[in-house]
Amino acid sequence: MQGNTHILGGIATGTIYLHYVGPVDGEVLFFSGLMFGALLPDIDHKSSKIGRAVPLIDNIISSAFGHRTFTHSLLILLLGYWLFQTISLPVSLELGILLGMVNHILLDMLTVDGVKFLWPFKVRVGIPVGVKSGGPFEQALIVFFVIMIGYFGYQIYF
Repeated sequence: MQGNTHILGGIATGTIYLHYVGPVDGEVLFFSGLMFGALLPDIDHKSSKIGRAVPLIDNIISSAFGHRTFTHSLLILLLGYWLFQTISLPVSLELGILLGMVNHILLDMLTVDGVKFLWPFKVRVGIPVGVKSGGPFEQALIVFFVIMIGYFGYQIYF
């Protein structure tokens, strides 16, 4: 999936979370965390939005692990959770980052390549008939996310 799809997917996840779970302290931090977390797993890809923003780190991670391995795994989610238990960040920011990362990984599971969710095991997790990044299904998904954001955003704030 492309960066914009991940960002919109993260925002949609956030509006659904707020609708069903309830408000969080610091919604700006929550949505900022969602957008950052929605891009963060692609730090292993040199041409991604976040990879271009931090070229040295993306080169190191890409060379060491490859794409959609370590940064798209259960292990990175557990490490993120552990890190947030050891440092003090606002809870809404931590929650947003983790939800954004989960959303990113789930969206990439829909693609042709899938992800190595159980890394370091080499098995790829995805759907048998994955979608092509940037293809018509992804464009439809963007429209779906915008509708979800509008619908649940309206439910929350009006």
